[in-house]
Amino acid sequence: MRSWAPVLLLLGALRTGGALVPAPARNVLLFLADDGGFESGTYNNSAIRTPSLDALARRSVVFQNAFTSVSSCSPSRASILTGLPQHQNGMYGLHQDVHHFNSFDSVQSLPRLLSRARVRTGIIGKKHVGPEAVYPFDFAYTEENSSVLQVGRNITRIKALVRQFLQSQDERPFFLYVAFHDPHRCGHSQPQYGAFCEKFGNGESGMGWIPDWKPQLYRPEQVQVPHFVPDTPAARADLAAQYTTIGRMDQGIGLVLEELQRAGFHNSTLVIYTSDNGIPFPSGRTNLYRSGTAEPLLISSPEHTERWGQVSQAFATLLASLARSGCSSLESLSCQRWSRSSPGPPPSAARATTR
Repeated sequence: MRSWAPVLLLLGALRTGGALVPAPARNVLLFLADDGGFESGTYNNSAIRTPSLDALARRSVVFQNAFTSVSSCSPSRASILTGLPQHQNGMYGLHQDVHHFNSFDSVQSLPRLLSRARVRTGIIGKKHVGPEAVYPFDFAYTEENSSVLQVGRNITRIKALVRQFLQSQDERPFFLYVAFHDPHRCGHSQPQYGAFCEKFGNGESGMGWIPDWKPQLYRPEQVQVPHFVPDTPAARADLAAQYTTIGRMDQGIGLVLEELQRAGFHNSTLVIYTSDNGIPFPSGRTNLYRSGTAEPLLISSPEHTERWGQVSQAFATLLASLARSGCSSLESLSCQRWSRSSPGPPPSAARATTR
């Protein structure tokens, strides 16, 4: 389960010996795919071309058993940003439109805590959580103030915003959250762009143009159909469209990492890539099967180069982190009760994995 993992990982990455390091700053860059699965070379899909993710994986620990706490967009994102499951953070369902779910006003989210600790926070792309007072970012370009197509799928725009964020960086450490809208379906909302918005920005008439994107097209017979998806012509056509949008996200990840290096932060930044939930196919997203809850997870630390390229089958626990850190305000009441009564780690820590 996701539980405390992301917040402790991020807070730990920005701290040394319990104190913030004024210089050099240690930063975190979090990439989040939207309905992203295991369609990449890193996870043994030989049909798709994902050179940026594959290169990142060679500088990462690749986790094979990472899971979301809930296979749905807003609740999953709220868990990432609070370290709490949905019944504790209040995000029981989707945030936008008629659903209108929000986290509880009292929740102490990651951007709230980092701001208090003098860590600069930024979000580019799909936010899909609220209210704003619970999830305040210092630098924010999301669907709340921009077109989600532009800040979530237009990789040239994303590159420019990342450059703007990095060029305005001060002496504080930073946490930058780049939340792509790819490879989410869009046939229900923008059908003119295709089932997965695979035509958006391809330069064809009426589709707009994303200058940095080199579209990769796939034929239905080329794709690898996941074992849980019916092998039908319709499914293959959808997977081919999905592959094209995964390729756009992959190129976007490459552009962001180039900006990170150009700005001189590549040797001081922990880079994480993962997804919010499973792919939008039968037995995937919103299902409790492994195909709905299992996620890709790459963690690249510039300070642990000896771990680059390793593959972990572990359901990693947070026992060591929790023993060092104790309970933060993000953690559950059971952890707070434990801290008052026991010298050891909380009993629920054994159930907390890297996701």
